[in-house]
Amino acid sequence: MGLLNHKAVLVLLFVVVMNVIVFVLLEQLNFFIHGDLYNYGLIFSYEWATGIWQNSLSCWAFIIGATAFAAFAMVPHYIFGKELEPSPFSVMTSFILPVLALIYEGLSIFFLSQIDSIVRNSLYDFGITSVFDWSVTYEPVILTAYALMTISLLTLIVPALRALKIILIDIVDEAEHDVHWS
Repeated sequence: MGLLNHKAVLVLLFVVVMNVIVFVLLEQLNFFIHGDLYNYGLIFSYEWATGIWQNSLSCWAFIIGATAFAAFAMVPHYIFGKELEPSPFSVMTSFILPVLALIYEGLSIFFLSQIDSIVRNSLYDFGITSVFDWSVTYEPVILTAYALMTISLLTLIVPALRALKIILIDIVDEAEHDVHWS
């Protein structure tokens, strides 16, 4: 039975891929805030920059943590899928790692919302003009990041519940399945 036949592993891999896309979006957001917004009248100040920097670092730390926990969770879920009667350690790690990833994902969303709050509410005090032009670039990036992070957060519920056997994900060897239907 190959790795790709383990659907819980694929669910976790999906979360990792979504978070990698979020990494790119966070970098674009950083370049936009610390580059493009100066073209719209933003005046640099440590007052707003410190808040952006602190929240950005926290967001990065938690999204990296969520991605790492989701990636590490693939191992016990792969083993969990192969065992007929999973060991308590396998069940525990199959539950705890996705839950930790879920918590970290939620914290990364919180810190992204703090960055968003600074941009939407505080930067007007530092010279940024209230024009539609800059929001055309900003909105798609921030909303896509929010959406992907929320999807990842909700997706992490599946492997955690699977470990507790609250939901079942059928793991089928397709070669074996084809033989029975032939």
